[in-house]
Amino acid sequence: MQKLKAKELIIQRKLLGWYKKNKRNLPWRKLYKNQLPSPYFVLVSEYMLQQTTVGTVKKRFEEFVVKWPSINQLTNISESKILSFWSGLGYYSRAKNLLKAAKIIKKKFNNEIPCAYDNLIILPGIGDYTAKAILGIAYNKPVMPIDSNIERIIARIYGLQSPLMKIKKQLKDKSNLFISKKSSSNLIQAFMDYGSLVCTPRNPDCKSCLIKSKCVSNKKNLQNIIPVKIKSNIEKRRKYSRAYIIYNENNEILVRKRSSKGMLPSMLEIPNDNWVINKKKLVEDSIVKKVKKNIKFKGLIEYSFSHFNLETEVFFAYVKKNNFQKHKWIKKNNFKNSGLPTVMKKIIEIAI
Repeated sequence: MQKLKAKELIIQRKLLGWYKKNKRNLPWRKLYKNQLPSPYFVLVSEYMLQQTTVGTVKKRFEEFVVKWPSINQLTNISESKILSFWSGLGYYSRAKNLLKAAKIIKKKFNNEIPCAYDNLIILPGIGDYTAKAILGIAYNKPVMPIDSNIERIIARIYGLQSPLMKIKKQLKDKSNLFISKKSSSNLIQAFMDYGSLVCTPRNPDCKSCLIKSKCVSNKKNLQNIIPVKIKSNIEKRRKYSRAYIIYNENNEILVRKRSSKGMLPSMLEIPNDNWVINKKKLVEDSIVKKVKKNIKFKGLIEYSFSHFNLETEVFFAYVKKNNFQKHKWIKKNNFKNSGLPTVMKKIIEIAI
């Protein structure tokens, strides 16, 4: 670890002072006797925060730790249960990886979250950033994880006018200049909060910024140019499907379980055709044969995933439950709390 230079030392001190007065009140930051947060809380929050905003995660995290307040309790649930809970958070592979990691931690580390990089990095779903975030935040180890907020602040401080994707090593080297031996947990979170509240992606609050005198971007008026973005002309792929809302006399909706592989693994779903790129290659789901006479078109919905948009034609059919005795049903009034992924809930909303 390099010795702090004057510039980095001043920035470090200012951010720590700012954080003490302005830190966000987040449930996974509750401090214990050692003045550090629970390693379990940090682990869960970091899995949830991958690709999901703090605002969305905050409430769901609180619900999660009430249900499963420890690694040991988490390991006793099924994959389908955690996937059901994860509805609305997206990127369901994170839920599966969290459960797998918990089981490894129970077996190999006696329910204790590892405090060594080499033991964390082997866990499913944990990369360099998450491993260092756990080490730094939960154990106050002298590391510097690099998330989008930290990258942006570093790029602006040093006036780095290249796309972030092309200067990863430079960003890492610069961020390492700020590693704290004694206050790693607070400093890491200070960087994160400062990037969320002051040094924001757009229109950063440079007037009230405490470190603007040390910021090259502020001096050269580059704060709205940095970080430099790569323009992309690539449009998202489009996939097509048809979904079938099958409704019975008890105000129930027919659902089933998806495959354990592919998109939305092992989640509940409304019967639907396999998603295809060529609309002409759509093949009707086998259940359509049983409802063909009663089926009615209800509308069209488009749902955006990270790598493609899904366009779905929605159909509705009223049936007698006795004719579908081997199927699973959920109450219409309870579908929003049923564990269905968001795309399926939106499909139901179109039809009912």
